[in-house]
Amino acid sequence: MMGDDKTIASQWIKPQANTSDERLVRIIEEHWIKYVAPGIVYIGINAGGLLLLALAGILPDGGNFFADAPLLVGILLLFIAHHWFFAFLLGEAIDCIIITNKRTIVFETKLLVHDDMVENTLEKVRSVEVYQDGILQNVLLYGSLRFQGGTDIHLVPHPHRAAKEIEQAMGRI
Repeated sequence: MMGDDKTIASQWIKPQANTSDERLVRIIEEHWIKYVAPGIVYIGINAGGLLLLALAGILPDGGNFFADAPLLVGILLLFIAHHWFFAFLLGEAIDCIIITNKRTIVFETKLLVHDDMVENTLEKVRSVEVYQDGILQNVLLYGSLRFQGGTDIHLVPHPHRAAKEIEQAMGRI
């Protein structure tokens, strides 16, 4: 798997002009918790659509539009939920954090809407701090990295390990 990560990273990042000795330290995918809330919404919308379909099946056929409304709304809800969730999964699957011995690169992509690449050179970073707020982040082992002199990176699995690897890449450990 690490060989695959290095191949992917070499396609995404080009070494900076003055850093011919840049090497990949680690690629971090965002934590799976980002799928929980949309998954619950998806299940709820599907449950509502299926209930409307069941209601349409047990209601007497009145021969007018309002008798068919639960059927049409149920089908529409299922259609919208499936397409929205599929687009969400495609857009979220691309987010990752690449750590090299010279910089960190964060890719954030939302399908056809948002495409960001944030780069922090390790020369400008004074320190890396880990934040795990609340019981959920501590139990599920994810949190945020805050760079002094840079930006924040959220949804990092095992943030203490990632911070230690960044500090090692900076040559401070």
